[in-house]
Amino acid sequence: MSLIPQIIKSLKNLPPFPTVAQRALTLLNNPEVAIQELVEIVKFDPAITANILRISNSAYFGLRREIHSLNQALLLLGTQELLKIIIASGATRLLGRPTPGYYVESQGLWRHSVSCAIMADLLGRELQVGEGAMGFTAGLLHDIGKVLLCLYVDEKFADIIQVVKNKGVSFQDAEREVLGVDHSTMGGEMARIWDFPDRLRLVITHHHLDKPEARGDDLVMLVYLADLLVLMFGRDLGADGLAYAGYPEVLRHFHLRERDLERILLHFAEAWQEAQSLFGLAGSKDGLQRAHC
Repeated sequence: MSLIPQIIKSLKNLPPFPTVAQRALTLLNNPEVAIQELVEIVKFDPAITANILRISNSAYFGLRREIHSLNQALLLLGTQELLKIIIASGATRLLGRPTPGYYVESQGLWRHSVSCAIMADLLGRELQVGEGAMGFTAGLLHDIGKVLLCLYVDEKFADIIQVVKNKGVSFQDAEREVLGVDHSTMGGEMARIWDFPDRLRLVITHHHLDKPEARGDDLVMLVYLADLLVLMFGRDLGADGLAYAGYPEVLRHFHLRERDLERILLHFAEAWQEAQSLFGLAGSKDGLQRAHC
């Protein structure tokens, strides 16, 4: 029996995106966000306010003085860094849930999302793509479709893997064949319902570069590359593992050489060590999430 009716129903019952993070997303395209705008967004959410202060005082940012207020955090870190923290603090409520079918470990999706956000941020700085908080946010939210699709993938996991092996197609193609929809398309629909910025929705929908037209946008290709590098680095392999199509032309597009990748991966390893406790991911010995297939 087709699962499409059930999947459509789950979309219709989609809960709202966390309010504070939603409001922060609307400011992504504004490079000159006023400090007071961000204070107004978060001041009535005690949990996110406390998280912002905790993160601001972490070793990740390396500030030499303790931060005691939102205004102080904004003055010392700047609006773009605070946008990242606000969006991540809100998104953890969604992405921190278990996603059976994709990850064995309960925080597998959150771990992978944070990894991609950090990698996209590093690449964005290197390549001058994804200005401000946009690259980080796109990396963080690229796999949101897995939040709703995971239960259906879990139910049909054996069928999906069989298609991958027998036909030599990507996990995403096998999702479409077995379920009628893949996690990228699902994520794009979720982004539409939540009224995400258009460019962010484009990244979520096409982050596997499944459509040729998607390869004309630098931010889409940046997140694709971040996703691929994280997997190559051995971080956070889920059930889909490396069963995705590779596009070497992305490296050529960004004029990246092997030594560039080595430098970026070194910086990523350092940032990841600091980020694990920052984003509530400490616990596993080496921070790796291995595939279970």
